[in-house]
Amino acid sequence: MLLVTVLVIISFVWFYNYNKDPYANTATVGVIYGRRVTMVEFKRGLRLFDVARNLMLFDLLQTLVGQAQSLEQARENFVWNSLVIQHAADQLAITATDEEVIADIQKLPAFQTSGVYDSSKYNMFIERVLAPNGMTALQLEDLVRDHLRLQKLKGLLGTSVTATPAEVRDAFERLHTKTELSVVRLKYDDFKAAVKLTEEDLKKAFEEQKATLKSDELRKVKFVAFVLPAEDKEKKLAPKERMEEMQKLADKAEQFTVAMTEKDAKFEEVAKKFGVEVKESAPFSMHEAPEELGKSDDVAQTTFERLTMEQPNSDAVTTEQGYYVLQLTGITPSQPMTYEEAKPKLENRMKEERAQEAMTLKAAEIRQKIDPELKAGKSFADATAAIGVTAEKIPAFSFAEPPPGITPELRMIMSQSAELAENETSPPIPTQDGTALVHVDKRQPVDETKFTAEKNTLAQNLSRSKRDSVFEQWLKTQRDAAGVSTGRS
Repeated sequence: MLLVTVLVIISFVWFYNYNKDPYANTATVGVIYGRRVTMVEFKRGLRLFDVARNLMLFDLLQTLVGQAQSLEQARENFVWNSLVIQHAADQLAITATDEEVIADIQKLPAFQTSGVYDSSKYNMFIERVLAPNGMTALQLEDLVRDHLRLQKLKGLLGTSVTATPAEVRDAFERLHTKTELSVVRLKYDDFKAAVKLTEEDLKKAFEEQKATLKSDELRKVKFVAFVLPAEDKEKKLAPKERMEEMQKLADKAEQFTVAMTEKDAKFEEVAKKFGVEVKESAPFSMHEAPEELGKSDDVAQTTFERLTMEQPNSDAVTTEQGYYVLQLTGITPSQPMTYEEAKPKLENRMKEERAQEAMTLKAAEIRQKIDPELKAGKSFADATAAIGVTAEKIPAFSFAEPPPGITPELRMIMSQSAELAENETSPPIPTQDGTALVHVDKRQPVDETKFTAEKNTLAQNLSRSKRDSVFEQWLKTQRDAAGVSTGRS
């Protein structure tokens, strides 16, 4: 305990002095409720996101992250939405007592052994996770207090939100009704292979489109990498070990980006302090990040959409194997292409367009020929056979019991079929490798005994989902009202 106390005091002193850095305090990342949010406050929120992940506070994370499309966006949403929740709870006088906070901390799985609170795990967490990041037990308590206030807010807003019996019945039928499908598939590659283009076709298209045929803009960056060693990639760390290692890398990457916000910070000098090597990429396009940057789409997107020569430094960019911090060093503008340069791209584009058009027309033709056969009383299998097309039979399934070995494409087909009536054929549905026509052969009646057994649980789950939806919309409205605007100044 003495060791933990000393570490906490040291980290507190460090954090206090860090906040006194005049440049850190004047760096602004955004505005909320008319007040500035400093880099220090924002980075602290990002670290709390990582703490919440370590503690598996999934309800807090899922609610505050929202519909984020990347880890970077998720972390930013967490910070801004946390501030919104804190403000709203204060306005509504929603609090969490110290006793509630302590009880909730002791219930966290990270601090338990065999289902019982283990103070040694709590102390170890403070020592190994919080203290090295300039945080104390107070920040942990604040995080848990936010979690409790969030739960109370949800409860307040969702008091009158419940699922109706009709909604419960409809949800059960959607989950458990077994459906028999037939599918006619058309493969895109077959149509593309059949497209024939002449030199005259290509030259004519070039003359018509040459004003828009330009080379890709290229960019290059200096970067430092905080990534798992190559040997760790090969041995495939266990999930817990991997999470711990990724957390360490994230912490280092975040500390590096904070150091880069200091006045007159130089990339190479900061890298030297952190003991990491600065490398420079070859020029690359937005659509293809180089091997040395993990071929990461997020790295390429950040380079092209976030960085400028005036603001060249990135935040930590998350990839599958770790984190990169970038500095934009050069831009090669796009240039008009000659015919020979444009020919491969132009040829591929024209083949794709003509293949797609031919496939769409063929699917429409097949459906048009099938409809009269079905109206004459034929089954879908007989109707397709009559026009020389093969239909694939999908084994009976429900969404609660999907067919074994289900593929993403089959899952999409199943999803599309949910809106079709029995004996109805879909319009052409895009698939991973082409398009498909889907026909519902039969829908089997549900098991009423099973419905009686499951309806109460389903009603609870639906009600919870509806409350979450109401809260999500409320949070969006509150965030809009908060006037959140981002952008460092």
